[in-house]
Order: sequence, then C-alpha cells, then structure tokens
Amino acid sequence: MISCTEFIPLYSEFFKFLETKGGHAAVVRYWEYISDNSIGDTTNPNSLASFVEKYGFEGTWRYWSHTLTEEACDVLRIYDPKMNTYVSHMRHCPSKGMLLSIRHIEPYSDYCGHCALIYDRVLQRYGIRFKNSNDRDNRAECRSMCYQEGCEPGEEAWVITEGKEVMDITAKDNKYLHRDFHLSGDLALRYCGEQFGDKAVCEFLTAYTCHYYAPQIEDIRKRGLSALEEWIVHIYEIEEASELLHTEMRANSLTVTIEKSPAIAYMHSLNQEPSKYYIEETRTLYSAIADACDLSYILEYYREDGAAQMRFFVPTCRL
Repeated sequence: MISCTEFIPLYSEFFKFLETKGGHAAVVRYWEYISDNSIGDTTNPNSLASFVEKYGFEGTWRYWSHTLTEEACDVLRIYDPKMNTYVSHMRHCPSKGMLLSIRHIEPYSDYCGHCALIYDRVLQRYGIRFKNSNDRDNRAECRSMCYQEGCEPGEEAWVITEGKEVMDITAKDNKYLHRDFHLSGDLALRYCGEQFGDKAVCEFLTAYTCHYYAPQIEDIRKRGLSALEEWIVHIYEIEEASELLHTEMRANSLTVTIEKSPAIAYMHSLNQEPSKYYIEETRTLYSAIADACDLSYILEYYREDGAAQMRFFVPTCRL
C-alpha cells in the first residue's frame, strides 16, 4: 500500500511518466481524465461535483473546507454567500511544499498546472468558474477564486466584512491525512493500464518505487530486514491502521500479514471499487523493494479486501 500521505510524489512522478509517452499534451489528457472521473464523479459523495449538486455554489466552500482541512493547509479563505464568491490564499500548499522538500526527486515542471484545469472543467457544468494564480508556486503559494460565470469579483472579495464566512488555518491546526488520495492513486494506475497496458503499470510502479523510496532502500540495504519492518510499521501508523498489521521477524526472514487494506475499506465506504491494478501497490511495490535490496520476496496471498501476507528472505547465498 502506498500511504495517502505519500500520494503527491506518485502524482508528480506519474506526470513525468506521461510526458515521456506523449509530451505535455499527454499530461493534459490525464488531467482531463481526473476531472471527469474523480473531481466530477457524482457517484463519489466526496467529489466536488457531488458537493455542488447538493449545495449549489455553497458546495465549493464546503468541498474545500473538507479537503483543505485533511491536507493540513496553511490557508486563508473568504466566502461571500450573497455574491456567490469564494477566494482563497494558500500561504503554503502542503502538496507543492512536500515536493519542494524532497531532495532526491524533482517536482514535475508544471505540477501546479493541474489545479485550474481539473476544477474549472467540472464547475463549468454548473455555471461556476475557477481561477488560480501560480506565479509563486516556487514558494508553494497561490491564490484562487470561484464565482458565478460572468461575475468575476474584484479586490473587494478579499475584504472581510459582515456576512462573509472566513477560514484561517495553519498546518499545525490539523493532521495531514487525506484518505481521498487513495482513490486518486488507484485512478492513476487505472489510467496507466487502460492507456498503455498492464506491463506499463508495473514498469511505472517499479521505477517510482526505486526512485522515490531510494532512502528507504538504502536504509534496508544497510540494516537489513529490521529496517524494512520499521518502515512498513510506520506506514500503517500514519494511516491510523496499526491494528490491521502483524509482523513476525525471524533470523533471516520477515513475514508481514495485513488483515485488510485500510485504503480499500475507505474506498468501499464511498461506494467506490478499486481497480484491478490496485494489487500492484503491494505485489509490484514490495517486489521492487526486495529486488533493490537483494532480498527474496513471496506474496503468499492477496484477497479482494486487501488482506495479504508477504514474506521477505535473506537469500542463503548471503548468509
């Protein structure tokens, strides 16, 4: 399982992968796919489209109240229910901020370009527009606004007056745990498989694993199976699902048993089904880790709810 707290690097690396397939146009086509099949998916009660269909323009305020809280943003937001305007100053974007903080990988060059496209594409269905400014994205900062089409607000939208709703939060006010990113990660694998075939999913995940998890791989090479166990335990701790994970360490082997996937359980809570490629977040990812660390790896079983058992061995030739 790739933690929802580590989805953003996968997102950025997938943009790079797509650009190798067809240039920036291929990346834009994927953004349109995200917009239509995630942000605009009305079967998902947490999507932007579902919020707007239920609450009208107010749904834009409610939707981002949900997502920006779970992403632990540093943001000032102002909503004017009379004028149907919503403006937001992202003083520090946790997503771009995370990418800028990772020293061993570079963010996709146009990473922030996806926001305006995926949101505006959906909101236009409802006569609403979304605009944002990314001129400070190298500092993980941006401004955005939503408004009724044809009624773009001026600077008065940023003035806090009576009757407006205000949210002013910092990263320390909330925990970064946006579980909807599990759906987004699975959507990337689904798109990859649909467009480029099953092998491409494994090729992408293997490259991503070896690239992004390079520090963990180096640690496992140095300290062995205990480092691998610590890393897997940490993943389930930050997902608040430690009770679902069981590990057994022996002299030269590590057995990892997962009662069920917290990611799949979350998808099911929203009436969403994982794609047939979701298994690769276990099978391919840990196989790539094992190969990179000169370990043997067996996936003993993997069930529909994500229950799984894996075994890692130090090869006898290394003993």
